[in-house]
Amino acid sequence: MGTTELQEEIKRLLGKLKWSQKKLGRELYHAKYDDDDFVEISRYEEKVKKDLIRKSTKTEVLESYMDIIVKHEEFQKLDIMVPTYQKTGVLSERMESGMNNISRLVGELISK
Repeated sequence: MGTTELQEEIKRLLGKLKWSQKKLGRELYHAKYDDDDFVEISRYEEKVKKDLIRKSTKTEVLESYMDIIVKHEEFQKLDIMVPTYQKTGVLSERMESGMNNISRLVGELISK
């Protein structure tokens, strides 16, 4: 998935979780850091909000957000699946692209 698709998928999952982008920022901060520095939490919330808007956000950053979301206990209770294809490096570029398209199609179908 590209940046725009990942941003849309994260926002869709936030809707399912009934989380705001600020709540996501807090959850991500707590997953990555062991302190409760309220100033840093507030900064991180703003960073996450910007990451979900910018077209220049790296896919690796968004994928790390997705990993934390799908492992969160509240997400596990929803009993939903996130179909994302991760490149293996084993298949040809054409096959990798096809697998990515299938994954995106499945994601669109289950989100409706």
